[in-house]
This record gives sequence, C-alpha cells and structure tokens, in this order.
Amino acid sequence: MNNTINNKSRIISAFADDTRIDILNLIIKFPNICVSSIANELSLSPSAISQQCKLLELSGVVIRLRQGQKICYKINKVNPTVEKLIEIIKEEE
Repeated sequence: MNNTINNKSRIISAFADDTRIDILNLIIKFPNICVSSIANELSLSPSAISQQCKLLELSGVVIRLRQGQKICYKINKVNPTVEKLIEIIKEEE
C-alpha cells in the first residue's frame, strides 16, 4: 500500500507546476509531440522542456518515444491515476 501511495504522490506532484501542465496540454492536444515542438510552442529552450518532460516521465505521467534523433512524448494511458488527472486538465480548458 505504501508503494501505491508513493506512486500517486509522485504523479500528483508532477501536475503541480504550471509549465508541466502547459506541456501536458500540448501532449494531450498533439500526441507524440517532440521536445523541439513543445519548446517552440511555449517559447522555452529545448533543454528546459527536456528537464520538465523527464520529471513527467519519471513520475509515470508520460512515455518517452524516440523518433530518429527526436525525443517525443505521449500520455501514459495505462495508469488510471494519470487518466483521472488528465480528465481534470481537459475539463479546465
């Protein structure tokens, strides 16, 4: 049970940042979007986006995909906690 609580805590904390929410909104809107495209959309550096995406990946919110030299991300729809939080984000739009 403690491991489940830790996992949920990591996921919830990943949603506690405005930049990560902006990134998630883009990933929701454009599945498999690449870091460079996210950086262009948010007017941030690719390295800043990569750091935020890494946190989302480590928390289990997104899945990293390599497409040639590009790194892209999609929502981890396997995790029910992630799915519920994504629905909340969609409702807020």
